Amino acid sequence: MNDLQDRQDMPSSCDDDSSSAVESIANQATTAAPNRKLWLVLVQVIGFAAGIAMLGWAVREAMNEQNQEQLARLKDATPTQLLTLMALPAISVGLNGIIFWIMLNPIHKIRSTDVIATNAIATFLAYLPFKLSVVSRFVIHNRRDKVPVFTIGAWIICEAILMVAVFVPLLLISLWQQQLNAIWWISVLISIPLVTFVGSKISMMLSGEKGRSRIERVGFGSSSWSRLIQSNAFIRIHSGIEMLANTRGTLSVVTVRVIDVAAFAIRFYFAALVLDLPISIQDSILLGATYFMVGAASPFGMLGTREAATIAMASMVGISSAAITQDQTGQVPIAATVLFVTAAEALVNLACAGFGIAWLRARPGLPLQHEPIDQSTSKSSHDSAQDSKANTQD
Repeated sequence: MNDLQDRQDMPSSCDDDSSSAVESIANQATTAAPNRKLWLVLVQVIGFAAGIAMLGWAVREAMNEQNQEQLARLKDATPTQLLTLMALPAISVGLNGIIFWIMLNPIHKIRSTDVIATNAIATFLAYLPFKLSVVSRFVIHNRRDKVPVFTIGAWIICEAILMVAVFVPLLLISLWQQQLNAIWWISVLISIPLVTFVGSKISMMLSGEKGRSRIERVGFGSSSWSRLIQSNAFIRIHSGIEMLANTRGTLSVVTVRVIDVAAFAIRFYFAALVLDLPISIQDSILLGATYFMVGAASPFGMLGTREAATIAMASMVGISSAAITQDQTGQVPIAATVLFVTAAEALVNLACAGFGIAWLRARPGLPLQHEPIDQSTSKSSHDSAQDSKANTQD
């Protein structure tokens, strides 16, 4: 009798144990989430602090005795030289805004000036940690311009992909040739458009309803995979492929990106010229590309990381004073040039961010005009509306 009673009690005991286990797992997950967020915050803060420390190191390098003679030449800079150094960062802000606008234009209509204004704000916030520049794009374009969150994510990823399409060929060709000769220029002018064109044609195969069907077939009939592909979230993400499939748009983007890289190189060339350190065009391109790529990739904000990386790279590749006097050897004191570029850029970016805020506050966003939608859903809705209208007439 007691054995029978024990067996009758066993299910409830097991249920209690299962409930306790589930509650334990849930409690662990609940406590783990805040801990994970805390660690992410700590990593960002430590990374930002490290960037400030690297900036301090760069300042110390720039202020050493080797650079005092060059720093003294700042007071002799002409207004034309200073205006050029101030204009180039502003041009970069505009060019990057145009890049974002060209990418999104086939999917969602926004004024180019509004995208440039948003980019100005995001560019200034890129100095700070927590990827506030990316967050600002999501907030402004979602709330003001009604661009869906997943579309914004796809938009930013597409821009990064096309950035890679420019910088990888530049890097590989530079490592191959080691100098700016005719082969370098021809290779760059052929490879970047070619890589972009091929990538765009591949994207065409995956775009639209046919492209989604091809992607759906990858799941080998899985119902979960099919539901994912047909979901509204995936349709928004799939809009990124639509952006890359726009061959004219992608070729325009890489063209503007190359002009932007040239603007970065000219910044270093002019800054070095003002400091009486006329480095070569080849060195200017290398410095400008490093400065840009490290700033774009840094997860802790670009303040300090770009400067330290650019100075370290200049030391590694041996940018020497032979470029200055042609009869001397030794390292160019490049730290002063790098910080001069940073100082000019920071002032311009601050002014551009203020203008961007004022512009967006003064002008409302455009009404929703064109959004990628599920065509099958749209067709079903249209058919239902027609049936409803026919029933009403009957």
